[in-house]
Amino acid sequence: MKVLFVNPGGDAAGGAERSLALLMTGLSDRGHDLAAVTLMEGDAVDAFGSAGAAILANGVGEGLSQARRHGSSGAFLWGSLESVPEAVSTVATLRALASSFEADVIHTNGLRAHVLTPLLTRGNHRVVWTLRERPPGELRRWLTRSAARFAAAVVAPSNFAAELVSRSRRPVYVIPNPVETPAPVDGQACRRVLGLPLDRPIAGVIAHLHPTKGHHVAVAAWEELDEPRPLLVLAGGDLYGQASVDYRRSLEAHIVERGLDRDVMLPGLVGDMASFYGACDLVVHPALHPEGFGRSIAEAQSAGVPVVATALGGPLELIEDGVSGILVRPGDAAGLAREVARLLRDSVLYSRLRAGGLVAGERYGVRAHAVAVESVYRAVSR
Repeated sequence: MKVLFVNPGGDAAGGAERSLALLMTGLSDRGHDLAAVTLMEGDAVDAFGSAGAAILANGVGEGLSQARRHGSSGAFLWGSLESVPEAVSTVATLRALASSFEADVIHTNGLRAHVLTPLLTRGNHRVVWTLRERPPGELRRWLTRSAARFAAAVVAPSNFAAELVSRSRRPVYVIPNPVETPAPVDGQACRRVLGLPLDRPIAGVIAHLHPTKGHHVAVAAWEELDEPRPLLVLAGGDLYGQASVDYRRSLEAHIVERGLDRDVMLPGLVGDMASFYGACDLVVHPALHPEGFGRSIAEAQSAGVPVVATALGGPLELIEDGVSGILVRPGDAAGLAREVARLLRDSVLYSRLRAGGLVAGERYGVRAHAVAVESVYRAVSR
């Protein structure tokens, strides 16, 4: 089967891009012919190419970036209206590429690509979505629901994400995102590789910098912890442009102001994620916006690293509280601090969560994910 993937972002380090690259790997291994297009230019095409996809275009819809995922509804609406000419031009390019590739299915991988579906299907192309999250704001959610009516099928990583388009009168399939099962690692060696201390517990937050990810909640929780504190490592890049830069600066200022500069660090984007998980004693997921999945949770579980996460959105389906992780209320810094302290001092709980996480991680196999998505393609191609 020939599948053309349309990815809105250009950053290979994004969670959606990492999941898509693993899907491509699984489908390529199963003999499918794959091609990829990105709307924004970036290094994601390198990851997609390595996963077995032919790269047809890198950055064919740069003007669509005016309609940003975060920000006010008014700004989003204005940006969307300004983007209409670019959208029409982009769709013409995508339809031409799909026809020349003789694609059986076009698979879109994010809101900026999904909303093009009503125009893409005019060329009798079957469009399958991976709806990875519920976008913020009712306007964005209405736009998503409206566009979903034109999709041949929707794949969602959780029931939470799927519910948004459950009334679209299109088939909706809940298929967890794929995660690579990491090879066993030496934690001390991983710390040396990353330049992290060998003699103190380490907690990691893995998320690109944005207020919705809740890094500041984790920092506030660290204020609540008794000394000596574990080291909190806020690993993430500036995927959201100036909003990320501004947020990073506010975090750095707060850390210094509160005297936490020896206990909290921001190393930026970490490329070697296997070593990062190997170096961590636990992972904290303090998100304030309900995510459709929670990739860092699934990756930590697969790596045998206990997780303390916000009880919000997709993570509620990834974690059985007290068995495969710990859930805390959104924005509850004091509660987060209590659970981190309890986890690090209770070896029985720590071992139970580690074992439970490994069992949960078995749900995220790359091959199983590819087989499940392949069945969706076959269903819409009948």
